Amino acid sequence: MKKILLFGLAVLLMAPVFAQRASTNFDIYSRTIDLNQKSLAFGLTEAQFNSIKDEAYANPNFVQGKIFQEDQLIKDDVPMRYNAYADEIEIKKNPSDESYGALIKDPSIFVKMFRDIYVFVPYEGSNEKGGYFNVLSDGKTYDLYKKTKALYREPQKAETSYARDMPPSFPKTVTYYLVQNGTFLEMPNSKSKILKMMDRKKGEMKKYIKENDIDLDKEADLIKAISYFDSLL
Repeated sequence: MKKILLFGLAVLLMAPVFAQRASTNFDIYSRTIDLNQKSLAFGLTEAQFNSIKDEAYANPNFVQGKIFQEDQLIKDDVPMRYNAYADEIEIKKNPSDESYGALIKDPSIFVKMFRDIYVFVPYEGSNEKGGYFNVLSDGKTYDLYKKTKALYREPQKAETSYARDMPPSFPKTVTYYLVQNGTFLEMPNSKSKILKMMDRKKGEMKKYIKENDIDLDKEADLIKAISYFDSLL
């Protein structure tokens, strides 16, 4: 089984900017993103950067979403998207705006984009080291979280005339976590190891997977399996 990742969940202390929970007038931007500096940051031409920039996102399109502070809706119909490279929720004030900012990273703030829920989780009590997770299943004992990461791969020149140049790219990886009381267990890739994580109900889970033709390599089926496992506890 892969290593257990322990994420220290910090006490949700309100920053002064959030003193009025019900107010929607506070600044939810942590900073403004300068679009003109993006290509320069990677040492690429504007054309090179524009050809790969969409790869850095879980979904490159801005979609209308909601911003919550704990259980309170504080902003509705906000254009937003998740940047898997920068690990940020990018938001616009208006759909027609060319410029956009990054949502402030705070564990009391979460967003909903259609059916997707993103929560911010500190690491070892630090917001700076923390990150966003997509909540796939919210159970009474276990939750299922998804982490999408995009890494920048620099362009590579072919070493021989038989090889091809490799263009720059943002390849993505997806990791799933079984979460209980702030403890994150990284989900393994094999069916047998996933079932080992559910040893307490292994017999029931084997029967459920067989009878329902569950493929644990598929996200939708993994969600069903974890939700059923949680219902047995």
